[in-house]
Parts: sequence; C-alpha cells; structure tokens
Amino acid sequence: MPGESLRENGVVGAGGAGFPTYVKASSKAEILVVNAAECEPLLRKDQTILSLYPDKVLDGVQRMMEYISAEKAIIGIKAKHEKIVSRLKNLLKKRKNMEISQLKDYYPAGDEFCLVYDTTGRNIPMGALPLDVGVVVNNVETLLNVAGNMPVTEKFLTVTGAVRKPFTSNVPVGIRWAELIKFAGGALCGDFAAIDGGPMMGKVITDFSLPVTKTSSGLIVLPKKHPLIAKKARGEKRVSQVGKSACDQCSYCTEFCPRYLLGHKLNPHRAMRHLLFSSLGEGLRSEFALLCSGCSLCSLYSCPENLDPSSVCEISRRNLAQRNIGIKNSALDFKTPPTVHPLRAGRQAPVKKLVRKLDLLKYDAQAPFVEFNYPVQNVKIMLSQHIGAPAKAVVSEGQSVAKGDVIAHPAEGNLAVSMHASISGIVTKVTSGYIEITNE
Repeated sequence: MPGESLRENGVVGAGGAGFPTYVKASSKAEILVVNAAECEPLLRKDQTILSLYPDKVLDGVQRMMEYISAEKAIIGIKAKHEKIVSRLKNLLKKRKNMEISQLKDYYPAGDEFCLVYDTTGRNIPMGALPLDVGVVVNNVETLLNVAGNMPVTEKFLTVTGAVRKPFTSNVPVGIRWAELIKFAGGALCGDFAAIDGGPMMGKVITDFSLPVTKTSSGLIVLPKKHPLIAKKARGEKRVSQVGKSACDQCSYCTEFCPRYLLGHKLNPHRAMRHLLFSSLGEGLRSEFALLCSGCSLCSLYSCPENLDPSSVCEISRRNLAQRNIGIKNSALDFKTPPTVHPLRAGRQAPVKKLVRKLDLLKYDAQAPFVEFNYPVQNVKIMLSQHIGAPAKAVVSEGQSVAKGDVIAHPAEGNLAVSMHASISGIVTKVTSGYIEITNE
C-alpha cells in the first residue's frame, strides 16, 4: 500500500479532524494543496513550522506529490506573512512544479472548500471531497511529519491568551495541558477556563489533566467570565431556548456563510427556523445542517442577536445521525452544481475584525517559538486520536519502552494508525482508551 510507512509512523492530519494520511497518500490527484492558511486567530504553529523548517516541509510536499502522482503543488498561505512567503519563493526556485497562492486574511481561509477554490479555482460540489475535483489537501505540520519518515511523538502547538509567557513549541504527545500552562508561566487570572483549539472551532475545557493529542493545535486561556467562554459553554437546552425565542430570521447567518457563498445549498437561518417550529426538547432534523462545516462564523460573527446557528446545526446533525440520515440519503438537491456568489469577496470576514468582535485583541500575542525543556514525568496517550477506529495496545503494564517504540497497532482492516511512546519510561496503565507512561 502506498504510504504504508505513514500508517506505521502514526501520521494523521495535524490541522483538523486527524484523517489518517496514508489514505490520502493512496489516492491519485492532479494537485496537492498545502494548507498554510492557519486561519484561526491567535494560533501560530504553522507559521512557526514554516519559519523553522521550510525545506523539510517542502520535502514532505515532494514526497506526497510522488505518492498521489500530482502534477503540481500549490501552497496556500496568507499574503500578510511576507517574510515566510519571500523565503518560500526563494526555496521554490530549486523545486519543480510547486507554487505559492497568496490568500487574503479572512476567516475561514483554511476551510478545505474555500482553500481549494481560492488556490485552484475548482469548486468542490456539495457533499463531495477535494478528491472529487482532483485535489488532495494536507496541512503544513502533516507534511512535516511525512518528510520526517519517523514515528510521530511530538506535536506543534501554541499556548496563549491569559498566560504570562505565550509560546509555540513542539511538545510530547500525551502531555497534560496543566503542564503547558505552567510552562507558559501560569494563568494571569485566578478563575480561568480555556479553549482547546482555535477560538472559532475549539471546545471549552476546564479539566486541564486532559492530554495533548496529534490533532491539538493550541490552548487559549481566558477568564471564565470572558464572553467567548460563556457562549461556547452554553448547553444544548440553552442554545435551543434562546434561539427559539430570539431568532428573527434576518438570514445574516446564511448571507455570510462561507459554504453558502461558494454556492452550496446551506441555509443556517432555515435550520434556525426548524428550531422555531419545533417543541423544546424535540429532536431537530434540518437537513441543511448536513452541509455545515462547523466554522462557527454564523454564531460568533454574523448573528446580530448573538445566537448560535452553528450549534443548532450540530444538534441537527446528531439527531439526523440517530435516524440514519446522512448526505447520501438526504433530500438535499445535489444535481445542480454550485455557483459562487457574486458578492463572495465582499462578505469574507477579516481576521482583524473577527479578533475585535471576539474581544481577543489584548490576547493577540506573538507566542514565539521556545525550546520545550520541561521535565515531563508522565504522558497519557489516547488510542483514538484520529478519524476511524482506536488502535489496539501491544504493551502491558510494567513494560519498559523507549521514545518512538510502538505501543499500539491498528486492527487489521480498520481505518487507524499506530501509536508510539512519546517519552521513555515504564507503562503504568493500559486501558481500551489510553496508555500511560511514566518517566523512570
């Protein structure tokens, strides 16, 4: 199988849901698009990687191009990163069939559908994948791991927000968030929560014993009373109550929706209308929600009433899944090809404006790269860090392991990758969900 080493080395998508990279490497496509957009505010990991290891990333690009038989690669990066763009241009003079596409500074420029259209001009049909238009998309860090050709034991991420020393670094997979907050000098506020991921698509956490995974991109520490934390922490019942009582069907959520602007039949305001017509607590089944990317622009930027259409769409998707309704058997019209909205360019959300809207301006720090010299004593390595089935443990409690050793294998026939020890030590706990290793 092409890319089998990627499966054995545990390489998964490092910029999103963690799709196993070996599957993409087994496909064929005309174009490889490199996602260097890093559109979530405050995060700096992809910029850092391209500043430190541009040649190595390009080695990964070359290798992936060979896997998928791509005719060319396009690096989608925001034009505002002038120094990185300039350096890449010089490096590409020595590379064949690679080019740069400079993107506007809008959110969500890194969404696959937006990125593919902006870099190639190809519009992915509703319910389809980039591969359906001859494209494979990989994140910068994913390609760094492809080039490394070694077990994935570390994760690049940014820790920022209300901490004394915001930073970006590569840390052991499985380290606890509490230790990273400590490495950042601690929180600047007494009662705090954090967002695991970017401020738009990340989830609120208050349990900092949770471990870093291969899909972690950053941690944004904020006071518990920050409006972004309060909104993201709303429960399903509250989201439904407020939406049912206050939505006036202005349709701003739809008019600014990135997928709608690409011509997709996604209408968040109609998902909200379904909420209006349903009894509280009744399952939502708006099929428009099946096309939602979950970018949260509607909830955190577009809605003048501060409602949460993105969460309503998420609730609908869950309820539809319970009824075994998905893209393939929905009543949505997939026959008509999408036509890009003529006002798309004028309705894109500028990141600077978004940061102000989210009340994050004072936390928009540089978060420079620092060497991670923290004495890690224990890691908790989850056996499911990607889309697909969990890996199966191949170690037992009391066993000695070295950094990079295989500790879990994918079961035969399953969509999964291997897991590896991120530190040397003794295996102190093995469950069906995770493996703990303690430094000797």
